[in-house]
Amino acid sequence: MKKLFLLMGMILLGAAVSAQQPSTGITGKGFKVGFDFSDINTDYDELDNFLDGRTGVLAGAYLTYSFDRQFALQPEIFYVQKGAGKDLFIFSAEWSINYLEIPVLLKFNLSPEAKVQPSLFAGPALGVLLSSKVSAVNESIDVKDGMKSTDISLVFGGGVDYKKVTFDVRYTLGLTNVIDAGKINSLTGAEPGDYFYLGGDPSVKNTNISFMIGIRL
Repeated sequence: MKKLFLLMGMILLGAAVSAQQPSTGITGKGFKVGFDFSDINTDYDELDNFLDGRTGVLAGAYLTYSFDRQFALQPEIFYVQKGAGKDLFIFSAEWSINYLEIPVLLKFNLSPEAKVQPSLFAGPALGVLLSSKVSAVNESIDVKDGMKSTDISLVFGGGVDYKKVTFDVRYTLGLTNVIDAGKINSLTGAEPGDYFYLGGDPSVKNTNISFMIGIRL
């Protein structure tokens, strides 16, 4: 009988130790959808004063690779609408810039043993330009050829995981100038003196705040 209890105790101890071992490998994958508030960060005063933010959508998938119970690497891929706009009573304008964005995030789980698991994350993101159009007064001009084909940015944020549901809020800070001013002027037909003419070599960088909800498969 003592040997039986000893054996059972060893089995229970082994199970407890095993349960405490960090989980590694692919521990999550799924889909996310959400909306974002985007804007452009520019040193060109005329453009900065004229355009405000733009509301868009984003959707995509993610994969979580855990190193242990707290640290994980999370590559993602999203369709993201960025840009800026202006909505007045007698006039509206929009600069829509749409990307296929690929963030690679380092994720830190603040409470790995809890049912509700808050986390923080950060990492770089590569944006591949899909389209770019300037629209104003019922006229739309394709300016993709005046844009850089890629955009490098940094992502910072936090989220909460609960069972199969995940929610996060993130800020994406663009690091690269995404336009060629001369090509933009050529495509829009703008000349010096026009309100939408880009003089000199202005810097235009994307920024946006995103809110997403997802399902883990």
